[in-house]
Amino acid sequence: MITKINENTIKIFGRIDSNNAKQLEDELLAAAGAGDITLDAGELEYISSVGLRVLLKLKKSRGNVSVINVTPEIYDIFSVTGFDNILDVKKALRSLSVEGMELIGRGATGSVYRMDEETIIKVFKPHFRLEMIERENAKAKDAFIFGVPTAISYDTVKVGDSYGVVYELLNARELASVMKKDKAHIEEHTKRFAIKMREMHSIEVDEHFESTKIPTLKRIDALAGECSDEVAKVLRAIIENIPDRNTFIHGDAHIGNVMLQNDEYMFIDLSGAAKGHPIFDMVTMFFAFKMGQSTDEKTRNESDLMRGFTTEDLCRIWDTYIKTYLDTDDEKLIKKAEEQLMAVTCARMLPAALAIPGLFEQRVIDLFKEIAAEYCDKDIEPICF
Repeated sequence: MITKINENTIKIFGRIDSNNAKQLEDELLAAAGAGDITLDAGELEYISSVGLRVLLKLKKSRGNVSVINVTPEIYDIFSVTGFDNILDVKKALRSLSVEGMELIGRGATGSVYRMDEETIIKVFKPHFRLEMIERENAKAKDAFIFGVPTAISYDTVKVGDSYGVVYELLNARELASVMKKDKAHIEEHTKRFAIKMREMHSIEVDEHFESTKIPTLKRIDALAGECSDEVAKVLRAIIENIPDRNTFIHGDAHIGNVMLQNDEYMFIDLSGAAKGHPIFDMVTMFFAFKMGQSTDEKTRNESDLMRGFTTEDLCRIWDTYIKTYLDTDDEKLIKKAEEQLMAVTCARMLPAALAIPGLFEQRVIDLFKEIAAEYCDKDIEPICF
């Protein structure tokens, strides 16, 4: 009837009714540790109202009870009785294969495939846990309510050892892929993207989104032993120097995280959505299309975002993007903005690179360390835009 997986996770299976409910109660209370309990109901065939009351007793004695991998039939029982409002009940995820599907985009967090004319699926890389994906879905829904043009998921699925999120996006295409195939209009596409970014940054949000400074500063504080105290101190100073704002921040805003649907832009991958100064949202574009100009073709081809673009393409994209976003041709202002973007890019990406193994090659990490060391001897000026 039950199998204990670990201190706080127990598998329940078979049929649970009045004939064995008391046995279930005794076994659960004996097996459950202190604190929150997770019940895996993937092999549960039936549960009666008497069995549900056993789960209620467990909740009262141990704390929160989550019931996961619930089949549609069992979920109906929880729903009809109202127990889905009492316990944290999660349906079992259906399994899908992307074999034979068209790959329409690939980024740092996963790959996007077309399922059919009406739907796409984003398959996250294996290290992304279900809780992280569910947080992203919740952020996307909150962002949508505030007016951010974002795709809303309607199903989370298993794809092999990874998780996937299904979106309804009719005829959607990844903007980066569109630009690689339509290089004659790179400037036009980039201008529209920059304007859409500026529009997104006109949206103010509330406490649904934390300050984007918080996770960055936590990562900097965790750098002990990874770089000198002087470098860590200057990285923190760079971030603290950025003005606080209630502006919506995507968190990883670039042309690979935008889907073009019937001439409308829809942002995806909102795992880093937060609030703060727009400079935080310009980091990825700066890193790929400004810093990327100094990389060779082999290095560019190792980047999903830069692959397929020449150095000339990168120059055209960045030049158009920064001028359009800042709405200026003032070279002094642009140069100052780029200097400040370099500092913030370093302060954001170096801690992330050291915290997440494999995020960047060692040579990129070494470059960030060199750049960070240079800022130890520089004055940190107010953000110029």
